[in-house]
Amino acid sequence: MIYTVTPNPALDITWGVPGWERGSTTRVTDIMESPGGKGLNVARVADQLGASACALGPLGGATGERVRELFASLAPRVQTRWVASPVPTRRSVALVDEQVSIFNEAGQAPPREVWSRCAEFLASVLTPGDVCAICGSLPGDSCASDITPIFEAAKASGARIILDTSGTALVDAASYADVLKPNEHELRAVTGCSTIDEGARMLLGLGASWVFVSRGADGMDLYSHGGSWYASSDPTITGNPTGAGDAAVAAIATHLEGRLLMTENDGVMALTDAVATSTAAVVRPTAGEIDMSVRASVLQSTAPVRLSPLPIH
Repeated sequence: MIYTVTPNPALDITWGVPGWERGSTTRVTDIMESPGGKGLNVARVADQLGASACALGPLGGATGERVRELFASLAPRVQTRWVASPVPTRRSVALVDEQVSIFNEAGQAPPREVWSRCAEFLASVLTPGDVCAICGSLPGDSCASDITPIFEAAKASGARIILDTSGTALVDAASYADVLKPNEHELRAVTGCSTIDEGARMLLGLGASWVFVSRGADGMDLYSHGGSWYASSDPTITGNPTGAGDAAVAAIATHLEGRLLMTENDGVMALTDAVATSTAAVVRPTAGEIDMSVRASVLQSTAPVRLSPLPIH
């Protein structure tokens, strides 16, 4: 089973505001709401890939209740475990005119007992062969040490851990993770390294077995202790990149599920699928959805190339 943890879910609100100008009064013509948060998107895509998935995260206030309702409607097959939080779930507002302007609330840090309850749930359900994907930002001024109980519960269970986050949390929690999936900008920012190669090697040195580095339209790299690989994406397929990284995480998770060993061949297959599934997300209008026909087409045409045949130390 694939379990996703979203420490900082959001209610995504999209407003259609034709002719919007900064400092003006503008009529909103269209309103759309959807459940937001990287782990929620991962769970939805994993479900579409045929995996059993469960989404876990804290929800609070009226916005949290709305996220609960919307997610149940969009992903009825995905199991959920929402942990009640005394702080309201944040909002993310997109203003759509000819361009899109996005305003993200940072969210508020919940009390530590919220994280403890999340960890208790994971400890009660995770077993070897399961996957626990911890995805997205941390709320407010939270840091990786605040959610240590979650990492420890997942690690103790023998489940595989995927970490997809940014900032110092990526480095601080790297020792718990089997798989890390930063994008190239996050990687450079947090490691201070000038190249992807140097940054990925640094993360491997912190304990991860695989580091996937997404490069947007330029494809994705895989670094392991056995070497490195690259898979290109299809440059003719364009669209909305929001959610592409989450789709990649879902694909990687499906290749880890049920596997007690992580071989190089497993990693290369996961890389191929991650590129195909993320491309299949780009053609969909909202995050958490994929086009299965696009995925199948890209799977057939993608051939990863070995960059470094030498072990990475």
